[in-house]
Amino acid sequence: MAGTVPTLYWFDRFDDRIGILPVVGELVHTEELNGEDTIEFECWEVPTKGDRLLWRDGSVWHEHVVVRTDEPLEGLCSVYAESSLCELLDDFIEEEHLVSRTAAQALAVALAPTRWALASCNVTGTAGCVLYHVNALWALRRIAEVWGGEVEPMIAVADERVSSRSIRFRQQLGSWKGLRFTYGKNMAGCTRTVLEQDVYTALYGFGAGLPLTDEDGRYTGGYRKKLTFGEVNGGVNWVGDEDARLVWGRWNASRTAKVHSFGAVTFSDCDDPTKLLALTRKALIDAVQPKVSYEIDVAALNGGACGLGDEVAVIDSSRTPEWRLKARVVKRVRTFGDTIICRVTIGTVQQVDYAVTSVLAADVAALQNDVAGIDGNLSVATSVQVVESTVTEAIDDLDELAELGF
Repeated sequence: MAGTVPTLYWFDRFDDRIGILPVVGELVHTEELNGEDTIEFECWEVPTKGDRLLWRDGSVWHEHVVVRTDEPLEGLCSVYAESSLCELLDDFIEEEHLVSRTAAQALAVALAPTRWALASCNVTGTAGCVLYHVNALWALRRIAEVWGGEVEPMIAVADERVSSRSIRFRQQLGSWKGLRFTYGKNMAGCTRTVLEQDVYTALYGFGAGLPLTDEDGRYTGGYRKKLTFGEVNGGVNWVGDEDARLVWGRWNASRTAKVHSFGAVTFSDCDDPTKLLALTRKALIDAVQPKVSYEIDVAALNGGACGLGDEVAVIDSSRTPEWRLKARVVKRVRTFGDTIICRVTIGTVQQVDYAVTSVLAADVAALQNDVAGIDGNLSVATSVQVVESTVTEAIDDLDELAELGF
């Protein structure tokens, strides 16, 4: 066995010990922020789908579940295993309305049907969302998106087996370690990807649809225009970045001044103007930077080793003027063999399959406000029927969540 390949302790789906599963050649561990966490390797013995593999990474324990094997009549078996968080795909939530809940309270709801616990949570503030006919893993990822946190699985081991499974919910994984990466025009072994999202130097922010009321302030049913924050922002319903305007804006018609490039964000669960203003300002920080990612060997970083979520200063000297960006390690792929080869992706968080379905769910959740706002007179009952119909059609169009990355 190669010198750096971790030992895989082999258990069946019921956590009974089978032994050790020897790896032939290399083992590849791929991990992403709030996304993929997989191992791939080859072996002579053939594990069964659902078997559990426990291994140690320094002082940290990982547990992965075998989800796929390629078994030729002759030759090695190829194994693909996902983080044991994937078992949450088998726990179901019928309907939960989370209103003005803390992150810890929301996570308690998502984890209630599972055998996982919440180890710690340092995400503050309250928010809300609807969990409707979803599995617990989807709910966990949705909560991470709405409350703005990142999930880290915690595996505790005692008496040579897993003693507990829990998650830490943190505002941000990783840290600033002074790492720097300089991109040059002729650098070998680096792939730069400029994503298709536009750069906006100013954003309009919209919140929940406002309820229709009579002249005495009583609710009459239905919704109309969405909440804005002009009343707490000097009468202006947008926020802008003046430095970004000079770099990423555009000339006006007479070429006498650079003007903002405007975008819009909607927070359909927000019903407070001050909070909406804060959320829009936070979104602007991300909007004013080009969405770029760099896939590199970790040796290209100036400052040493890095972990998932660590912040990196990026200087892209191939651009004029050069780009100076703050980025994060959003993906790390380590190949354990004779040595450990580490390749990382730094930049913006990539959308995984979960995020695509999550966006759809958010759109459906906001549909009640949007539909009722068409004429301002639709009843709540009518709009709920529309939403339920749309939910049913959307679910029918989705692939099985068990087939999606997480």
